[in-house]
Amino acid sequence: MKENAPGAWLTLNASYFAAPVLNPLRLLDDAQTLIENAHGVVQVMRDALQLSPYVDNRALAHALKAVEILMEMSAGCAEVAHVRFVSIGDGWIDAYQSMDT
Repeated sequence: MKENAPGAWLTLNASYFAAPVLNPLRLLDDAQTLIENAHGVVQVMRDALQLSPYVDNRALAHALKAVEILMEMSAGCAEVAHVRFVSIGDGWIDAYQSMDT
């Protein structure tokens, strides 16, 4: 994701690069963690908006952008996990069960 900041020459970048050898189940754990972080940002925003009658539109926009980025990263992570599950086939079940023993 690339976006030019308004009125600035800076470019904001956010990407999720999954390690090529990572277990797909760990990728799903990463996706869950990213979604939980997005949820945490939303909770902080909600609490702040309830406590203050004044809304800082710029801060609110930045917080919403952070939630968007975390959600995009989580979706990308889950997508990579899905691709790895498909490429492994049913072999991941055996590998996962051998990790438990």
